[in-house]
Amino acid sequence: MSSPTQIARPYADALANSAEAAGKLVEVRTELQAFADTVAGSRELHELFASPAVTVDNKKAVLDEIVNRMALSALVTNFLHVLLGNTRMHHIAFVNRAYSAEVDRRTGVVKAQVTSASALSSEEQSTLTSKLETMTGKQVIVEFGTDADLIGGVVTRIGSRIYDGSVRAKLDAYKRQMTGQVRA
Repeated sequence: MSSPTQIARPYADALANSAEAAGKLVEVRTELQAFADTVAGSRELHELFASPAVTVDNKKAVLDEIVNRMALSALVTNFLHVLLGNTRMHHIAFVNRAYSAEVDRRTGVVKAQVTSASALSSEEQSTLTSKLETMTGKQVIVEFGTDADLIGGVVTRIGSRIYDGSVRAKLDAYKRQMTGQVRA
């Protein structure tokens, strides 16, 4: 059985192909995000779209009402109808995340999480962001956080890569060296 994330990817890719061809990658992301937020913000809507007891015609009527109120583009409207017709509307949150990630990939944007022992100043954040952009060759959107257990330094995660420049990591490495342990 496929996971919602696996189900979402082909839909997100198809939408990104259509949106890119129309020159509307970012605009579609905004509309899709707004629709996904609307569904996520209403337990009743989420349950309606997920329920096999509600007829497709009733779901379509509700979808059409939402689309009209939100004034969504024809591209997004048609896409939502495809999701509904393929009984995938209840995966809209996963499709939205997959689409956003695909837009980032196609536009050369990467996300990074930077954790430091204490809050970084605006200047330090800006300097670190610039260094990450130079290192990756891409635009980097950074989410900053703190963790006092790091003692000092920073830990940066970009995708699946982790750059650990924390004092805690250095102390752990010294401890392993002194005790003769090799990192597995």
